[in-house]
Amino acid sequence: MNEESLMRSRIRKILMICSNYDAFALEEDGRIENQVKNEYRELNLSNPPKFIWANSSAQAREIIDSETEIDMIICMFNEQDKGIFPFASELKDKGCGIPFILLIHYSKAVRQRVLESPHNGVDFVFSWHGNADLILAIVKLLEDAANAENDVFEVGVKGILLVEDSIRYYSNYLPELYKIILTQSREFLTESLNDDQKKYRKRSRPKIFLATCLEEALAYFEKYRRNLLGVISDVGMVVHKGDDPKTEKLDAGIDLVKIIREYDPLMPVLLQSSQGSMAEVAARLGVGFLKKYSSTLFLQLGDYMREEFGFGDFVFRDSSGAECGRAASLSQLEKIIYDIPDDVLMSNTSRNMFSKWLYARGLFNLAETFRAEHHTDAGEFRKFLLDNIRRYHQSIGQGIITEFHKDSYEDYYWFSRVGEGSLGGKARGLAFLNHLIQKHSLSEKYDGLHVSIPRTIVLTTDWFDKFILENGLQYVIDAELSDDEILSEFVASTLPDDLTQNLKAFIATVDCPLAVRSSSKLEDSNYQPFAGVYATYMCPPVENKDRMLRELGKAIKSVYASTYFKGSRNYIQASGNLLGEEKMAVIVQTICGTVHGSDFYPMMSGVGRSLNSYPVGAEKASDGVLNVAFGLGKTVVDGGRTLRVDPLFPKKIIQLSNPKLAQRDTQNEMYVLDLSPSSFKISKNDGINLRRVPVADALERYDRPELVASTYNALDDRMVPGIGVRGARVVSFDGIFQYDRFPLAKALSEIMSICRDELMSEVEIEFAVDPVKSSSGSEANLKLLQVRPVSSGIGSQTSSIEDAESIISNKLILSDNALGNGYFTESSFILVIPPESFDKMKTELMAAEISAINARMATDGQTYILVGPGRWGSSIPTLGVPVSWTDISAARMVVEYGIDGFRIDPSQGTHFFQNITSLGVGYLSVDQYAGSGMIDFDALRRLECVFEGEFAKVLKVDGLTGFIDRNKSKALIGF
Repeated sequence: MNEESLMRSRIRKILMICSNYDAFALEEDGRIENQVKNEYRELNLSNPPKFIWANSSAQAREIIDSETEIDMIICMFNEQDKGIFPFASELKDKGCGIPFILLIHYSKAVRQRVLESPHNGVDFVFSWHGNADLILAIVKLLEDAANAENDVFEVGVKGILLVEDSIRYYSNYLPELYKIILTQSREFLTESLNDDQKKYRKRSRPKIFLATCLEEALAYFEKYRRNLLGVISDVGMVVHKGDDPKTEKLDAGIDLVKIIREYDPLMPVLLQSSQGSMAEVAARLGVGFLKKYSSTLFLQLGDYMREEFGFGDFVFRDSSGAECGRAASLSQLEKIIYDIPDDVLMSNTSRNMFSKWLYARGLFNLAETFRAEHHTDAGEFRKFLLDNIRRYHQSIGQGIITEFHKDSYEDYYWFSRVGEGSLGGKARGLAFLNHLIQKHSLSEKYDGLHVSIPRTIVLTTDWFDKFILENGLQYVIDAELSDDEILSEFVASTLPDDLTQNLKAFIATVDCPLAVRSSSKLEDSNYQPFAGVYATYMCPPVENKDRMLRELGKAIKSVYASTYFKGSRNYIQASGNLLGEEKMAVIVQTICGTVHGSDFYPMMSGVGRSLNSYPVGAEKASDGVLNVAFGLGKTVVDGGRTLRVDPLFPKKIIQLSNPKLAQRDTQNEMYVLDLSPSSFKISKNDGINLRRVPVADALERYDRPELVASTYNALDDRMVPGIGVRGARVVSFDGIFQYDRFPLAKALSEIMSICRDELMSEVEIEFAVDPVKSSSGSEANLKLLQVRPVSSGIGSQTSSIEDAESIISNKLILSDNALGNGYFTESSFILVIPPESFDKMKTELMAAEISAINARMATDGQTYILVGPGRWGSSIPTLGVPVSWTDISAARMVVEYGIDGFRIDPSQGTHFFQNITSLGVGYLSVDQYAGSGMIDFDALRRLECVFEGEFAKVLKVDGLTGFIDRNKSKALIGF
């Protein structure tokens, strides 16, 4: 849908030839330019034409010679200017192609004078009564003629054929016809979701073709007969252009009707005549009739066009003519189709009424679909109509940002903004994903996969400002309050009433859980992603909409509060930003997933990175990497066990390479949303509404386990697909990656590549996948949740790992999986949890101790290198020490190491990992048991210990140096 493909030829400059008196009358008394501008404005049209004035044909000739951009010439007939007709003929002979219009003050004498003059160069003659709407009609008539070839045959625009040889009548008819068409076009704009769609709908209005003789009428009909909404014709007319009116064929219009009926028995035709007796003839022919001298002529014309040309409401009538239903828009039509009786519904398909109504509204593709189908079963036809209307609505919402209006919001709007402020970084990325889906035609590109974003509304940053101001919360910025105190203050405050009314309209269209996510101005920017810094809350659906509105409001206020939480403040400070500059928008969106008992979750959640920072074996960094999990995405972004997949080689998953590895290193717990009404709570812990459940238990209740799991068969010592046999369950996603139920890996690889090219940066995307019930059993929704740029290292590298090895003589730590760049020399301390102090059942106590040490060192202006087992920042305590960024804000390098029985893949894909690397903190992964890297714990034990806690030690090292070779992903720490 591209408005630039329509109405490419426009009339922008008009040369007006008239006497000085007529020019004065037009400019000063008639104010013709203002009238034309007002006509354009009232009809919601842009770019009215400009006028250039000439007082004679001689002056006009001079202007034409100097002006190269004249689009049309309008000449006011003046008997004294003998050069008018020769000038018009001269222009035609030169082939300049400028339309020449002659205006006459209508009288029999003037009409006869014009008819007797040789005027081969004149395209049209019109009767002028000082009405500006005639100028507009002339402009539109000529634009229609210039654009018809492209707009009708390439795009599908429809036309109306007006056949009239009376100058006086077509001069009156055309302005009225265009007013009817343009007014209708303006009314249809309410169905458009943004400015581009409005422009498209305006430009796709029906065109008018004017024929002034039978010969022209037949030529127009022959050329455009498949593209006409209808025909309006005089009964009597001349046969050939230029014929003397005295030779008029009195029944030429009847001949035209008979020819039309041979081709299309259903084509609407309206005959008009000054003879009332022709009404009977029209009735016998099955066409409409208007009497020319009727005082209600134009009212009757409008009624006929609305009824027969599809311009008005779609009205369902039964066999007696009684109204059964009425729709003013496509959305209303969709709603009433459910209740229309079968016989009434079927009567409309036999007359192509649906397609005609859609054509008149510029909905060409949908109209063609309806016109091409013929159904004899009412149930099938009803389903066909509803499916296609729904599909159309979903398609027009893709790729655009719609303005939210509570009175007209529909559930097929993919992305809507509420407010005038900024969308924030996260929402901007989501809107861009929506744009890319449309731009690259991704929605149905992959067999069995339906690609989209979740249905989303964004509360822009101006609501945040209004909320803070109206509730007097500015003091929170500088106050020393705990997170719990801040949360309490915000939740007790009141959202603006107009925002609440908008939210009420939104949730009226929702029957599934909602995610309430932060989208601050600073989030997801280059080099400062703020990933996971702010809160995300999930709200289960509640049957009582008032209660759901209150809970949604609490979640929104909690996201607002998280702007000022301790962790957010520390991250903002570390990133060099100011807290007072931060503004918060909020994303409210439907959650991808399905209800399973009292739980809700998707089949798969995941994070994809276009750059694999830690390729293993035959993998390449440029392949990218997917980290996926069963259930909600908190498992992935908070550092839980996930399945690691190379999207180019999804059948070669290292974790599944042997049964022992598969059972040890794959997911055994998952997150689900508790749907019980009492489950929704507000806390600074945004995961409070989620439950962590054993994967094995969930699989027993899951309806598509063959897509998710494999089972270890101990008798054969091998993994078998599905859960049909007894044994240990393993989250393998074999049904997707091994047996290709749908091409998920291919789709994600291509989507990451598109995002990387469009952002001109390596990217990270978040997504969710859930199967769709279908006859094939091989369909799924792929919901794209987020895209953010990923820093691949700032600055150039001037040294290599070999150079560092020659400088650092005492090597403490070596890593083959490192991310960062260059030397790290500002720290003199190592904060380490030795293997002998680690207890995976006490990792939360370790996190508290690390946080306390970090706070003291940060206060003293000291930095350190952090070394510890497992996965730093994991929200699952048994996988590592669950610190947040706030807890290690003084760290300059972070080292993860594996110990026997506790080996974890590198953390890429987690919010924690994304934030520390983007802030320039070096990241190292060491797994000595897998032959990857080394930590000399004996050497560490010999270093000076300046503090020893229950689990951690602070070691002082003079000359401590770290180095990361970005090109080789290798690192060295020593002195």
